[in-house]
Amino acid sequence: MNDKVQRSFWNRLKIRHDRNIKKGLYGYMWKTSLKIILIYLAIMIPALLISNYLLDLNAVFDFITTRFKDWVVLTVFFISEVFLGMIPPDFFVIWSTKFNSPLLFLSILGVLSYAGGAISYYLGVLLLKGKRIKAWSERVLSKYIGMVRKWGGAFIVISALFPFSPFSIVVIAVSLFKYPFKLYLLYGVARIARFLIQGYFYIGVIDVESIFG
Repeated sequence: MNDKVQRSFWNRLKIRHDRNIKKGLYGYMWKTSLKIILIYLAIMIPALLISNYLLDLNAVFDFITTRFKDWVVLTVFFISEVFLGMIPPDFFVIWSTKFNSPLLFLSILGVLSYAGGAISYYLGVLLLKGKRIKAWSERVLSKYIGMVRKWGGAFIVISALFPFSPFSIVVIAVSLFKYPFKLYLLYGVARIARFLIQGYFYIGVIDVESIFG
């Protein structure tokens, strides 16, 4: 019985894999990953040059991360994540590195972003009630709605994990497409992992002097 269950699982996995290939999911992930790498190189190389020759970036980061109270930063972050991700999450990931144990605050950021996405979902539900707003939103977000229709939960995971992805906008598109909320909650958990992964990266990069000194 266990062998049958195992074979059935691998068969379903293979079918889904083949379907993803046909739909171009892996090609999209590759192109998105390449764009992210290029963006980070475009940001980090000038930052390293500036830090080495013009400005102490660590001092700048210290100034930014110690200027505001923690609850204020978390509140601003949550509001931003609810309303279309107005502020890039990277700034808040950098802020979390000021703590002796940043893992806790990275987890809090992930949970707040996840919860903010849930509220964004219901903002999309509210948009459905107004015919004009619904038509305008569907027209503006047609690209993302099409991707949700094409890739389903896989696109939610990609948007949740990848930096520079408009997660809040994607969540609204998900709700406009009437994608089940329970499935969003399942796939959206990847948003928490995104902050932990990116935080690990930043913790190693921000202290430029310790790496290149």
